[in-house]
Amino acid sequence: MIVHHIGYVVNSIDEYIKGFVSTTLIKRIFDPVQQAELAIYSYNNISIELIEPKSESAFTYNHLKKNGSGYHHLCYEVDSVDSAMQIIKSNKMIKVLGPVPAVLFDGKAVLFAFTKNKDVIEFLVNDE
Repeated sequence: MIVHHIGYVVNSIDEYIKGFVSTTLIKRIFDPVQQAELAIYSYNNISIELIEPKSESAFTYNHLKKNGSGYHHLCYEVDSVDSAMQIIKSNKMIKVLGPVPAVLFDGKAVLFAFTKNKDVIEFLVNDE
């Protein structure tokens, strides 16, 4: 299991990315399931996902309104849904969503869970 990316929920992708130095845009799309504009950037070997909710029904809308722009989640890459479920179970996390296809990551499955500290963890299934 390795860290895949760090996720931020933001008011504006275009404005927020100005605060990062020397990032390279990898991909930017609108995700109709999440009702959000999504962008993945790279800085050296670190990937950063920016999520801009576009409606009140977006998964991240309430988080943005409550906390403002900033850190939202850490994403780990795993080999299978079963691996993710085992990690969730063994760490006493609460699964809140998934597996669902991630448009930003070419339809690969993702799962989301809360830790005991109420941190959001995403698992990206890389079963290739």
